[in-house]
Amino acid sequence: MKFQEIRSATAIVTMGGVRFLVDPWLGEKGSIPPLPGSPNPDLRCPVSDLPLPIEEILEVDAVIATHLHFDHFDETARAKIPKSMVIFVQDEIDGETLREQGFTDIRILKYAGVEFQKVQLTKIDCLHGQPGNLGLLYEKMNLRSSACGVVMRHPAEEKTLYLAGDTIWCDYVKAALDSFTPDVIVVNAAAATIRGFGRIIMGLKDLEAVLARAPHAVVIASHLDNVGHETLWRSDLQRYVQEHQLESRLLIPDDGEICQF
Repeated sequence: MKFQEIRSATAIVTMGGVRFLVDPWLGEKGSIPPLPGSPNPDLRCPVSDLPLPIEEILEVDAVIATHLHFDHFDETARAKIPKSMVIFVQDEIDGETLREQGFTDIRILKYAGVEFQKVQLTKIDCLHGQPGNLGLLYEKMNLRSSACGVVMRHPAEEKTLYLAGDTIWCDYVKAALDSFTPDVIVVNAAAATIRGFGRIIMGLKDLEAVLARAPHAVVIASHLDNVGHETLWRSDLQRYVQEHQLESRLLIPDDGEICQF
């Protein structure tokens, strides 16, 4: 199994030789203006260029779109991904959105699991913001509030991978860790924050909770150093890893870097 960090939440996961592009954000550096309510009000995103040519990034067997926010499936992805590409989405609402944009092979992730080339994909719920004000936040932003995670398994792979997705630490994550006992957990860990609404994805305390709940697992910190509303950066996590001697448990790949298991 391989996990290649591309940029932010965009990654390529290889399971049993099957390659999945996760949450393609393929636009040019700085193409998105600063977000309203961002703690970094002058920062355009993505902060970095793609580490590989788009043509190389698209050499995959399928795409997984955990949701359709701008930093997970952008206009460049809609234009560059072949319309015949297999794309897994969280539900029929996102599926219909992509069908309307010309994609012809949309498949829906299920809690009971779906199979693709012997890879089992199981949908896990997310809580993409703070309870109580999550609905108001996304209503103001004219975006859907729902997102999902995915557990990935293949009979030829010894390890189970859990892509937690855009979520804070919550009962959905706890249940996934307890039920699937994943060996590798990918956490979107930028502690992205909107003024007045708090964090909308995991930060350091959430990472600590994941590490404690799954003491056997390796955690990969993803979704870093590229969104304008970020409050936790790779440099912060690198210091934390060194201070707590977590080099073997908490990986912080650079853009383009491959983690192999």
